[in-house]
Amino acid sequence: MAFHELIGQSAARAFLQRALVTGRLPASLLFTGPSGVGKRQFALSLAQALNCPEAPDTGCGICATCRRIAQGEHPDVKLIVPDGAHIRIGQVREAIRFATDLPYEGRRRVVIFERADTFNTAAANAFLKTLEEPPAHAQLILISARPDALPATIRSRCPVVRFALLSPEEVERCLERYARRPPADQRLLARLAQGRPGTVTGLDLEVYRQQRRALLELLTLLGQGNAIPRLLKAAQYFGKLERPDFEFALDILASLVRDLVCLKVAPAAAETSRSLEDRLVHSDVQPKLAELADLFPLERLHQTLNRFEAIRRDLDRNINRVLALEAALLELSARP
Repeated sequence: MAFHELIGQSAARAFLQRALVTGRLPASLLFTGPSGVGKRQFALSLAQALNCPEAPDTGCGICATCRRIAQGEHPDVKLIVPDGAHIRIGQVREAIRFATDLPYEGRRRVVIFERADTFNTAAANAFLKTLEEPPAHAQLILISARPDALPATIRSRCPVVRFALLSPEEVERCLERYARRPPADQRLLARLAQGRPGTVTGLDLEVYRQQRRALLELLTLLGQGNAIPRLLKAAQYFGKLERPDFEFALDILASLVRDLVCLKVAPAAAETSRSLEDRLVHSDVQPKLAELADLFPLERLHQTLNRFEAIRRDLDRNINRVLALEAALLELSARP
């Protein structure tokens, strides 16, 4: 997809386009920002701009070269994703060999590291020399939503391109392009995205609604103080989830609790029903949320959100995520 077709991220796009036109594009770049805001698409568009024969420095997005890059089929562009929990030394060695070889048919060899913060120690050390002295014909792009987790030796060698949350209008445009649904579903996806449309474009809303119903029921029981049997079953359920599914469920819980906070602090006299609806992620179940909000003290809801955020931060530290979530929910259910 050509740069002019990309949605949002005007600062990142302007930096990259200016660097391309002036011939001052750094050989190594670190794309940072929240998940689902377009970092990977921008990396692929940069690869197109570097290799497109029809529109050098911008990419046309429609020629055979651009199409193959977008489809992951171009011989001069390689995407490296974690092998399990980490990017491993074997993958890095393969990437170095790829970057060192001359381009097969394009102008530049481009290596994109998805979730670069998952480099294990050996892989990071093996990659340093290439970062210090990259081949003249190679472009290295590291993508990370958690740049602080990267070794400082890698961060210091990569100029940073920052990506931000998209505006509500930009999210709607992304969903219109990539995830066309019935209007009601489209509105729900836009609220769930919270500035990160890439996290919801492939979401199965029926599965989502089923999980949300179950989590709402769990929160109700927690608020009523009789959730222990259900919480044990929930722990068994969470224990069976792979990490992406666990994160998905945790995100639903966090957004529900965030909506409860919003309902608790909204001044009834000053907050119109419409403006409150716009602030809620789950406005389609607002009556149920209003009932739930009365069951929890505001301070405890804030504490629970902090616990959820800590769990997400610590997922890469091999914590017992189920035990941590269970402890957070038990704390939420504690009687005053």
